Amino acid sequence: MKWMTTVEKALVFVFAGGAMLAASAHADSVRSECGFSESSETRPDSTSACTFSQRQGFIRVAIDGEQEFQFSPVGDDPGNYQDQNEHPVYRLSGLGDTGQLFKLPDSYLYVFWQHEQLNCQAEQLTTAGQCKLRYRDIGFDVQATTGSSLNSLSIVPSGLAIDNDELTAELDGTAYRAELADLDGNGWPEVYVYVSSAGSGSYGSLVAYAVNQGKSLTPIYLPPLDQNPEATKGYMGHDEFAVVENRLVRRFPIYSDGDTNAAATGGTRQIQYRLEAGEAGWTFVSDRVVDY
Repeated sequence: MKWMTTVEKALVFVFAGGAMLAASAHADSVRSECGFSESSETRPDSTSACTFSQRQGFIRVAIDGEQEFQFSPVGDDPGNYQDQNEHPVYRLSGLGDTGQLFKLPDSYLYVFWQHEQLNCQAEQLTTAGQCKLRYRDIGFDVQATTGSSLNSLSIVPSGLAIDNDELTAELDGTAYRAELADLDGNGWPEVYVYVSSAGSGSYGSLVAYAVNQGKSLTPIYLPPLDQNPEATKGYMGHDEFAVVENRLVRRFPIYSDGDTNAAATGGTRQIQYRLEAGEAGWTFVSDRVVDY
């Protein structure tokens, strides 16, 4: 039951143009991290959030709450510019598709791209420091243990205005995927971690949190499957989750009477959930069940 979500299709486009601004004359703006160094061989000790813009060869670098640079192309040689004070500026190689490097009159300006990472697979999830989800200025460091029937999950947010404390959860099985989405379209992301239980049933479960107005995280409640008799008929596990457009989708094989756990003959069922804000917090509401 492998499918490509809308998010994955978008990622194919985003990462296919990884160094998009380095080679594009018609690009607009991208959020980045900027820092200064005295050398082209030594990266900055610290960076600040910034915005990099490029249009028709002209470059603007605006560091949040601080300096702004305007670079205008000079002559026909690529990489030669002058700043807003008519001082010479040179764009250097060395950062590859991770950003751009500029030689200013008295220092070197490093611009590092902030690629949005919207999903992680199992290997990244279970390796320390490898699953770093990011949506605009909000990030999530996600890590899950593995190798047991019960494992643990850690989510450390960053960029939230009030609460960036670590969240932990016990997992009934192994996490196989994490992803970010904005299912309700309110401009703030949710983080979803999908889990498959140990044993022949491979029952699916979900750990999810929603960002509240950029300030903190709130758990999202997924009602038990047995609350919907229409959905549970023929269910024996092997379910998987994914975000598809603006819905959370759950799919699993349908078992007919007499089927063994390894051989379902009743087709596939898909349950579609929409995300709603309730009085007690965020919850998923099933709005469509389809068998095929």
